[in-house]
Amino acid sequence: MKCLSLVLLLSCGAAYAQTNRQSSARMLVAEAAEALGGEARVRAVRNITLAGYGQYAYMFGGGRISGSPDAPEKYIAANDLRRVYDLEHGRFQQLERRNMLFPFLAAFGHSFALNNLILDNDIAFDVNGDKAVRVARRSESPLYVDGVHMRRMWMLNNPIALIRALMEPGTELSAPRRESGRTLLDATLKPGDKLTAAFSADHLPAWVRWSNPHINLGEVTFTTNFTGYGSYGGLLLPLGYDTRLDWRNVDYLKLYVDTYLIDTGIADLAAPAQVRNAPEPPAEPVSAVTSVPVARGIWRIDQGGTTVIEFKDHITLFELDANSQQAKANIAYARTLAPRKPVTQLIVSHNHFDHAAGLRQAVAEGLTIISRRGSEGLFREMATHPAPDFPDELARSPKQFKFIPVDEKLRLSDDTMTLDVLWARNNIHMPDAVFAYAPAQKVAMEGDIATAAYDYQFWPDNFRDNLEFYKLDVEKISPVHSVWREHPNVLTMEQVDELVKGGTQRARERCATELAKGNYFAGCPVWSKRY
Repeated sequence: MKCLSLVLLLSCGAAYAQTNRQSSARMLVAEAAEALGGEARVRAVRNITLAGYGQYAYMFGGGRISGSPDAPEKYIAANDLRRVYDLEHGRFQQLERRNMLFPFLAAFGHSFALNNLILDNDIAFDVNGDKAVRVARRSESPLYVDGVHMRRMWMLNNPIALIRALMEPGTELSAPRRESGRTLLDATLKPGDKLTAAFSADHLPAWVRWSNPHINLGEVTFTTNFTGYGSYGGLLLPLGYDTRLDWRNVDYLKLYVDTYLIDTGIADLAAPAQVRNAPEPPAEPVSAVTSVPVARGIWRIDQGGTTVIEFKDHITLFELDANSQQAKANIAYARTLAPRKPVTQLIVSHNHFDHAAGLRQAVAEGLTIISRRGSEGLFREMATHPAPDFPDELARSPKQFKFIPVDEKLRLSDDTMTLDVLWARNNIHMPDAVFAYAPAQKVAMEGDIATAAYDYQFWPDNFRDNLEFYKLDVEKISPVHSVWREHPNVLTMEQVDELVKGGTQRARERCATELAKGNYFAGCPVWSKRY
């Protein structure tokens, strides 16, 4: 009987604590609603349209010219920007036109093409012209993270949408706590998404924080700060949004508001039938792995452009530009090219997140990373960045980070293969890049030096300059990026020269066209003594 009484007492105490916690959290949310314009007004608003402009940090800060945390950031402009919050139907639309504010070698980087991203409750889809395509629940690349969870979090970046979500009966709230002069609470939404919201002394939302899987860092935490509140349609709304990452405090998205439109006529954002009925794409798609022979003991994998180099008792890879599952498949495939030999090393050409995309998977499989000395710190940060909520293979089973630095030249050699790893001197895109050269086979392996893209070339002399400096006799290259439809895999030097020459000419034509309009674009004029 005493035991039963004790159990009842503990149960009652826990229930009271739970009720008290929810009560204090609900009071905090109610105070925020009142500060934003009153609970009745917050609940009554049907839709909000934000108009403005912004800038993204290129590749989440992983696109700087070097891996140094002091290297200058590169940005992508987001103009003609709209955010449509259809609160009445639980939908969200993200509209913007992007232009990279640095020399980008593919035409799409400067096209100002419309990005039209929509979330209809639990269905994410993109609209390109009159074509709507369903998006995976999770979608990661070095350039962006996307999917249902990310779009829902971007929707809740709006304080009104955030407070309405926190007021939903199905939302679980933690007890409020104090931190750095702000009052914080954690929330789990009915669909399962988790976030933390902070409130200032005036009860207005100060920031919202959430996490998402990330191909290079395992997981990344976003914090969007709300600043400069103004009054629109009886509501207080911020005129500045600043989203930072937990990695290096990267200023990922700076969003500036021109105006808000409240309860106006908006487009129907419902997912069309062909989208709703389409199967949800896989989060990390894996393509069947294929390869072509380059020379004796050297192959190029088509998926991601990895070059496989066979030594007497092991295999070395040059580059692993792929999501973790594709990287895992590529490593497994490489073992089949030289059976009974382990894959032990990965040469990463440079610090950019696309070229280092498979690094965490490589470390998880025990590979030693080889790259320019200046990239070691960045790669170590990538390999050790925590991923507690979305653990990948490396987070589930941590491995020691092993690194071999390259200063000017590193020779890897045994009695069956010699491979030189060389500093790609004076490259304005990536000063700490390396490329590889197999002298017996007269094969070079490179990423972004000669073959970053087909359309433009803004550092045309760099590849030939390095070949001359090191006195290399190259007959063909195995590129990371397959950028030329007519020559999709291995290129002869004649084809490389033709590609670089054409890209230089196209870049100069673009520069001239824009200059005639009075537009001074980064990268113009194109500097070259060879082309």
